[in-house]
Amino acid sequence: MAKKDFIILMVKNTILLVIYYFIAMVLYDIIAEATLPRASSVFYTPIDLMISFNPYFVIFYVFIFYPFVLYTVGYFTYIKPEKANRFYFAAILIYAISYLTYLIYPVKMNRPDLSGAKDFLSRVMYNYYQSDLPVNCFPSLHAANSTLAAYFLSKENRKLSILFWFIAIGVMVATLFVRQHVIADEISGFLVAIFASILSEKIIAIKEEVKEYFTARVVFTLILATLFSIITILSYLP
Repeated sequence: MAKKDFIILMVKNTILLVIYYFIAMVLYDIIAEATLPRASSVFYTPIDLMISFNPYFVIFYVFIFYPFVLYTVGYFTYIKPEKANRFYFAAILIYAISYLTYLIYPVKMNRPDLSGAKDFLSRVMYNYYQSDLPVNCFPSLHAANSTLAAYFLSKENRKLSILFWFIAIGVMVATLFVRQHVIADEISGFLVAIFASILSEKIIAIKEEVKEYFTARVVFTLILATLFSIITILSYLP
């Protein structure tokens, strides 16, 4: 690949990353604020009513989920840039479907009162509650994003696919025990991600493999993803 083409590809992927950040972070809050007044009850099942808050699942929900997604985003942006279009198409489609659903039929999650919690993990989740409105629930974006990451990473490394899916399933289970979602949210998030991933594979072609500056791209990605993971997690620490 010519140096000019390489630079253009990296700039284009960086723009996709910025767009993704805006959609996932800024637009998320805007939609949450807009739907909160109209949000109704959640889709409880008898099983959901039996689940109580468990602080140990905060490890998956916060400390594992964010690095898992951020390293995946970095991987397909800079380490495998030829696959960025496919990955970002699926990711943005997930948000488009989810946000449209939130706007049409917003639901609200009933959370426990953790204001008096003493243990570290419960305090982390209390801070999370304070920064995240109890809406944007159905489908679950934690479920969708972790499924998306596991789906695409499994295609990259079959030997580690069990690990990737273990993390994704762990995140989905964790959302139930930190009382952010119910089972219907997780199932719908999983299905939306699978639909978006399969569709992206069918309509988005993969470009020629990029081999230039591989080591530099890996180092840059590790530093960037680590930095954003630390910043994100620190924002929830007590």
